[in-house]
Amino acid sequence: MNKPASKILTLPLRLAVIILIYGALFKVMHWPYANPLMGFGSISILLLYLIRFFYKKEKVILDYVKLVIVLLWVFKYIIGVFHIMSLPYIFEILLLALCIWWLIEEGLDFISNRKLKGHLFLKSLYYLFFGLTTCLLVVGIIFKIQHWPYGNIMFTLGVLLLSGLLLLDYFIVKRS
Repeated sequence: MNKPASKILTLPLRLAVIILIYGALFKVMHWPYANPLMGFGSISILLLYLIRFFYKKEKVILDYVKLVIVLLWVFKYIIGVFHIMSLPYIFEILLLALCIWWLIEEGLDFISNRKLKGHLFLKSLYYLFFGLTTCLLVVGIIFKIQHWPYGNIMFTLGVLLLSGLLLLDYFIVKRS
């Protein structure tokens, strides 16, 4: 079996996702510059993913599915921000169907076949960091929705840890 080629632009794509996540944090917290951050992050993801897609020599149907997911997602965001047209739930249904397709075809293998670099201590620390981030995000969102105390702090800390996790994940996961 042939060894898959290393994916290009992984780190810049992760940085663009981090910018988008910070934009979403700014939006939820009603801080200024949320829309420019989200717009820059979305357009960056679109451009970087297009470059990555066209750079890939051998494409399978799943590559086109992922491209359409990115294109639909950015198109939906732009339509929503600029209030261009109203197509209730069309984009959401298409995105959900394509994401389920990706999850069935590749998603579970992507998650279960991850190999980490380093020793057992580093792996344990990584999974602890992942669990803490997930807990802070979920509990922070629930607290924020319920307007309970410390919701803003937990949610913000969860987003900051998530951005750190995205960067740490780039350096700790073995690449093909």
